[in-house]
Amino acid sequence: MIRSATPVDARAIATIHVEAWRAAYRGIVPDEYLAADTSTWVAQESDAAVGWISAGPSRDTDAGTSAGEIWAIYVAPGCWGKGVGRSLCVQAEQHLRTEGFIAVTLWVLKDNERAVKFYQSNGFILDIGAIKEIERGGRTLSEVRFQHRAVHSGEVQVRAVIGAQTDIVERVIVITRACGR
Repeated sequence: MIRSATPVDARAIATIHVEAWRAAYRGIVPDEYLAADTSTWVAQESDAAVGWISAGPSRDTDAGTSAGEIWAIYVAPGCWGKGVGRSLCVQAEQHLRTEGFIAVTLWVLKDNERAVKFYQSNGFILDIGAIKEIERGGRTLSEVRFQHRAVHSGEVQVRAVIGAQTDIVERVIVITRACGR
């Protein structure tokens, strides 16, 4: 039977994604990369997720082992400008720092002015010369890398979902902030 996925399927989809990705690329992608634990946090308001962020070791070949990376961040449009994204960034950076990374990088579409301003307001600085071309929907787009070296502090509202070797482990972190719908 094949059916449309529903929100109830999210945990199973995530688990299958991680397990299949690691199995399919074993022997092709270096084992240390496949074993790298990325962490994903969800910003929550009441019982609803309003944003998420994923971070782990940098995937850039020129970054070295001291750089972590924010792999992705998304916030519900109704919560933009209300501190959710900032809280998620703080949580991810704090986690990366405790894992021993001294720099945090991220990639953003060069023409995404709103995101560029957001990252700059969070202390990220354009990494001059770090640009790559990607293709999406038949169009070539430019991504630029930003870097942050300062340490953030403070409590954040997030629920962490951490990728383990073969399963997904969930933990709850202090709730102190919401987007205020």
